[in-house]
Amino acid sequence: MMNQIILGLSTGATYSLVAIGLVMMYKVSGVMNFAYANMGMFVTYLIWWLATGAGINLYVSIAIGIAFAAAMGVVVERYGLRPIRHLSHASMLIVTFGILMILEGLAMQIWGTDYKAFPELVTGVPYVFRGDFGIFVLRRQDILIFSILIAVSIALLIFTRYTKFGIAVRAVSEKEDIAGYMGINVGSVLAFSWGFGASMAAVVGIVAAPKVFVSPTMLTYYQIQGFTAAVLGGFETFTGAVFGGLILGVIEKLVGNYISEGFKATISLVIIIIVLIFFPKGLFGRNVRGRV
Repeated sequence: MMNQIILGLSTGATYSLVAIGLVMMYKVSGVMNFAYANMGMFVTYLIWWLATGAGINLYVSIAIGIAFAAAMGVVVERYGLRPIRHLSHASMLIVTFGILMILEGLAMQIWGTDYKAFPELVTGVPYVFRGDFGIFVLRRQDILIFSILIAVSIALLIFTRYTKFGIAVRAVSEKEDIAGYMGINVGSVLAFSWGFGASMAAVVGIVAAPKVFVSPTMLTYYQIQGFTAAVLGGFETFTGAVFGGLILGVIEKLVGNYISEGFKATISLVIIIIVLIFFPKGLFGRNVRGRV
């Protein structure tokens, strides 16, 4: 049981990272980014090509890839979404669907559909702990994912509470029009939210790639689970995104191990339905605005 929980928390930490990026984009712009997974996938392909094809150091390639992801997010918001913000949120959703298909098509044309092996970021034997609780194994990859989640969570907490721009992000996410009247550059905040979200998608792709390999659909399942985690925790709170992902990961692992692996794929839909019926604001949610 302990091993299953640890593995579930590791998987859930990845879902939490997905949820954090989705929540940041939604909190500020009010738009659900359906191209999130494909943004991360495309950047992961780019990093793979830089490291294996161009011969650039892996960690330098990762830095380039994350910077590229941030720039891609800013460009999408500035030139794809902002010009049509006055129309409707539905029109912006359609744009994200279009970006989804464009990125998937580009990846298939440039790199093909064959699975590509992505190098491990950390290697070495796992840590084994023995005690009255039994024996459980902690992989180095698990430690890496937990460390990234903790670092991102602490950085977000400090940023949104104690920095001027972070407070501006909170203001825009609460009342965009009033924030604009107070002199806040709403455009910069919108661009930042999508740049940050796309960077998180790239991080998810990097940590998931050694396990799932690099392919055009490598992050589709992670986006579904990240969305579920955000719904579970509350779609407008980063705390909900973090704990929603961890809870979902543990539930998924226990269901797959003790009930059925086949049912694991449907547990997300069941969770969404239950949460929306009994906890429409999520387990950690607050009052939400009427956005699409």
